[in-house]
Amino acid sequence: MRLAIFLAVFVIVLAPLDLTYADTLTDLQNQLKVLMNQKKQNTQAITAKQQQINDLKQQIDYVAGQINTTTSAISSTDSEITKTTQNVADLQTQIDKAQADIDAEQALMSKIIASWYTEGESGLLQLVLGSDNISEAITKEQYFDSVRQQVEVEIDKINTLKTDLATQKSQMDQKLTELSDLKNSQVDQKNYLQSRKTMKDRLLTDTASAVTDLQSEQAKADALISDLSSRITKIQKASVGTAGDLVSGVPESWYYQQGYGGGQPWSDYKMGYYATIGSYGCLLTSLTMIADYYGAHYTPATAADNSSFVHTWGSSDGALISTSIVNDSGSRRIDWNVVDSELASGHPVVLGVSLNGVDMGNSYGVSHFVVVTDKLSNGKYVMQDPLGTNRGYNKSWVQAMRIIRSN
Repeated sequence: MRLAIFLAVFVIVLAPLDLTYADTLTDLQNQLKVLMNQKKQNTQAITAKQQQINDLKQQIDYVAGQINTTTSAISSTDSEITKTTQNVADLQTQIDKAQADIDAEQALMSKIIASWYTEGESGLLQLVLGSDNISEAITKEQYFDSVRQQVEVEIDKINTLKTDLATQKSQMDQKLTELSDLKNSQVDQKNYLQSRKTMKDRLLTDTASAVTDLQSEQAKADALISDLSSRITKIQKASVGTAGDLVSGVPESWYYQQGYGGGQPWSDYKMGYYATIGSYGCLLTSLTMIADYYGAHYTPATAADNSSFVHTWGSSDGALISTSIVNDSGSRRIDWNVVDSELASGHPVVLGVSLNGVDMGNSYGVSHFVVVTDKLSNGKYVMQDPLGTNRGYNKSWVQAMRIIRSN
C-alpha cells in the first residue's frame, strides 16, 4: 500500500501513500502539489545550471586566450634569449681577439725593451761611434722611443676596447638572466592558466552531466505527476462505504489501527529507511491482529520488532520480508471457496485489495490489506480494516489472500 517517489538529483522522497479513499485522497493531492513544486524547483535548477554552463564556456574561452597569449610571449622570449646568447658569444669572441692583440703588442714591446737594455750604455756608445754623426745616433734613439710609444698607445686602445666589450658582455649576461627569469615566470603563468582551464573544463563536464540528469529526472517527474493524477481520479471513485461487499464490523478486542496520519503510539515507527507503520503498515497490522486473535500479545510496534523488512530508498522500502509473530503463507491468488472454508473453521483471513483498479506494481496489484472474520447470510464479509471503521470495498477489488496460522 504505497507510492514512493524518489528523484535522484533533488533526493525528493515524498511521503508514502496509502491508496484508500477518505484519508489518502487528500494525501495524494498534497503529494501532487509537493511534486509540482519540486518540478518547478527542478526547472529553476536546470535554468541556473545552463546559465552556469554559458558562464563557464566564456571563462574557458577567456583562459584559453590567455594561454595562447602567454604561449606567444614565451616564444618571443625564447627568440630573444637565442639572440642574446648569440650576442654574448660574439662579444666573447671579440674580447678573445682583443686579448690576443694585446698579447701580441706586449710581446713586441718586450722585444723592443729587451733590445734597448741589451745594448745598454755600450750599445749607445757604439751607436754614437758607429754613426757618421751625432744627429744620426739621436735619430735612432728617437726611433726606439717612437716605436715603444706607438706600441703603448696601441695596447691602451686595445685595453679600452676590451673593457668596453667586457662591459657589453656583462650587460648581455644580465639581460640573459632577466630573460631566463621572465621565461620561467611565463611558463609558471601558462601552467597556472592551464590548470584553471582543466578545472573549468571538468566543471563544465560535470555541470552538463548534472543538467542531463536533471532533465532525465524532470521527465520522470512528469510521468509520476501524470500517474498521480490518474490515481487520484480513480481513488475518488473508490468509496463504497457500507454498500460494499466487504464492510467494517464492530472493532474486536484485538483490533488495531495502523495509525495512518498519526494518532497511534506506533504511527511513526520505522519499518525501513522512511516507511512507517502509519504509512505502510496495513499488512503488518493485519498480521498483528490475527496473532492476538490466536492469543499472542503484540502491538504493531512489537510486531515490527519481530519482523524483517526491505530497506531501500526505492518504492519497496518497508515491504515485509518475514515475521515470527504468525505462520504466514504469503500472498496467493484469491479463492473465495478457500476464504469461506477458513472462516467457517474459525480462521481469519488477510485479503489484499486493489482499490478501484489502482495497481501498486506488486504480484497481484494489491493496494491495501484487511482482515476478514466472518461471512454474513447476505453474502457480505465482515472485516477489520487497519485504516479505521465504517469502510467498505467491492468484492471485485480483492485480488489476493494470505492464509495465517498461529506459531
